[in-house]
Amino acid sequence: MAIYRSIQMSFWTDSKVVDDFTPEDRYFYLYLMTNPHTNLSGCYELSLKQASDETGYTKEVIRNLLDRFETTHDVVRYSYSTKEVLLLNWSKFNWTSSDKFRKPLEEEISQIKDNAFRAYLTDIFNGDDTVFIPYDYGSDTTVTVTDTVTDAVSNTAIVPKKSVLKDEFETLWSIYPRKQGKEKAFGYYEKARKSGATYEEIEYGIISYIRYIQAEQTDPQYIKMGSTFFSQKAWNDDWTVVVKPKSSGTTYDEMYRRMTGKGVFDDFR
Repeated sequence: MAIYRSIQMSFWTDSKVVDDFTPEDRYFYLYLMTNPHTNLSGCYELSLKQASDETGYTKEVIRNLLDRFETTHDVVRYSYSTKEVLLLNWSKFNWTSSDKFRKPLEEEISQIKDNAFRAYLTDIFNGDDTVFIPYDYGSDTTVTVTDTVTDAVSNTAIVPKKSVLKDEFETLWSIYPRKQGKEKAFGYYEKARKSGATYEEIEYGIISYIRYIQAEQTDPQYIKMGSTFFSQKAWNDDWTVVVKPKSSGTTYDEMYRRMTGKGVFDDFR
């Protein structure tokens, strides 16, 4: 892996960057091109948590940025199922025809997990310059950009595409303890996400609920069905686990008897 990445100075004068990118977009795009996970192919694994830790943004901001770079700027694709990012223009500026370069590049491409990403780069590698990789959005991809930096992403209502929501839901469903009513549960999840609920808060709510029922030793029949949990937006409930002091197993009468030699009520018998 390279210890540095070269960025052409023309990046700062590119019309797309100048006209369409916010300051935050420029920072994030530079991050995608220079972070320590980048490779020869321009397609590499990058989890939301890794990007969050390395940029200082929350995972929700990272998610919104990735969606914007895909739908509005059309320069990136991200697979939530394989956690891979694909930089669409990487090959134009970073690939060479050198045999020493092409052999390891071909090996990297073969290791890409997402089928569409691997096919896209394979076609370019084989000399087809007309390939494209579609995305499942409508034609209206307008994003309102404010004068602020972080708010431009954090407060922009970007709803992930349905395939992304399904991937998110499958991850949550895999950890939910009572898997009943899956189809209805996904409908409630999709509605909640479109209403502004974040993946992270729902995930945290489920984990809190799991800890709660474990601590309370809740009978399985009283655990909320999946569809019920999501319909009630139960991730918003308070599932704080109250730590109960452990009993010593010694009653007050036993303690009194040890100290005085008689029970508390012996004198009344």
